[in-house]
Amino acid sequence: PVFVDFWASWCKNCTAMDATTFRDAKVKARLADYFVIRVQAEKPDEPEAREMLNQLGVKGLPGYSVLKK
Repeated sequence: PVFVDFWASWCKNCTAMDATTFRDAKVKARLADYFVIRVQAEKPDEPEAREMLNQLGVKGLPGYSVLKK
């Protein structure tokens, strides 16, 4: 399975998630079996970024999607 993390440097909630949630031992353990992909979406309204976000149903940042076979 794949865990996709959409983030941006200007996103305060993205920074907070990195500093807290994603450092938590339980979260790390749950994600251990996933291939984690971080997508930097600095300009989420540009066509390429918006297309990817829309295809995965991500409405805003931070945004996450799980892909399974």
